[in-house]
Amino acid sequence: MIRIEQYKSGEKLPPLMQGIFFHSEQFFHILENSPGIKPVMLVAYDGDEEKGHLLAMLKHDFRIIPPGIYHWCSIYSEGVYADEKGDRNELFSMFLDRLMKILDFRYIFMEVRYITDTRITYRTFSKYNFVPRHDLRIYNSLHSRKPEERLSRAYHAHIRRAKVRGVTYRQISEREDIVTGIKMLKKYYASKVDRYFAPTELLTRMLTGTEESAPDTRMFAVYNKEGRMIGCSICLYSEGRAFLLYSCGLRKSYPLLYPGIMSVWAAIKDAHQRGYAHFEFAVSGMPLNKRRGFKNFLLNFGGKQTSTLRWYRFRWNWINKILRKIYV
Repeated sequence: MIRIEQYKSGEKLPPLMQGIFFHSEQFFHILENSPGIKPVMLVAYDGDEEKGHLLAMLKHDFRIIPPGIYHWCSIYSEGVYADEKGDRNELFSMFLDRLMKILDFRYIFMEVRYITDTRITYRTFSKYNFVPRHDLRIYNSLHSRKPEERLSRAYHAHIRRAKVRGVTYRQISEREDIVTGIKMLKKYYASKVDRYFAPTELLTRMLTGTEESAPDTRMFAVYNKEGRMIGCSICLYSEGRAFLLYSCGLRKSYPLLYPGIMSVWAAIKDAHQRGYAHFEFAVSGMPLNKRRGFKNFLLNFGGKQTSTLRWYRFRWNWINKILRKIYV
């Protein structure tokens, strides 16, 4: 008989099986100490044996446009399961059922993204009237060819010109430099109302924590010849893949130095040098197919695009039913 246990405190969290970082004990402890986010770990047991677990993030954020405090629930991927060949859909359904009992009237919607195999979850999403939205997943393969060989001709020229004009990039580890980079990213994403930017405290802990408490995360900074930081990026490494979480550059102030391109390029080069096979653009916000300029910017680094889905469920079921008639 399968039972679901929920944990909201890191002190009570039991040892869990290894899996993707976004459902790990490590990530739970980081989220627990971050403002605006409350983690909930759901664990499935058959007797005393763990069958799987799923980490959900209960978020709240103040938005100026439209004004108000918004509450929602986010889930990254379908979770971690002991039996890869078993009926994971049944466990995933039980996890969502428990989550809906946890969420109160304040939470206006639930979002699930980065599903690796929709066949595992489609039946459950249909059962609970989740609304699918098409999205594009963009990633670079780093194992067969060098990153330089995949660049578009224009971006190859931009990077070469930037280096001639004195632009450099490097990984930064000093707390002062990391804080400066996070402030730059926060200011850049503040104007992007359709993209979610993680709390400053969360990113700081991910980048400055000890090896035991922090994930394998790196920040890269781009400097002009005077030594001023003009761009930066944050990259997370997990399960043999590198994920670009955030990047920005002072493109309007330094258009001929291509800081936006260089900040992404610094992360790609590091992932290749460290032997990672794939580099994925884990951008936050609205689907990429609605932001063609940004999508083309990513594809110029030699990436491949594949179709994927994001799933949403609103608090009001009648809205879900109407949207499913439109999008399904």
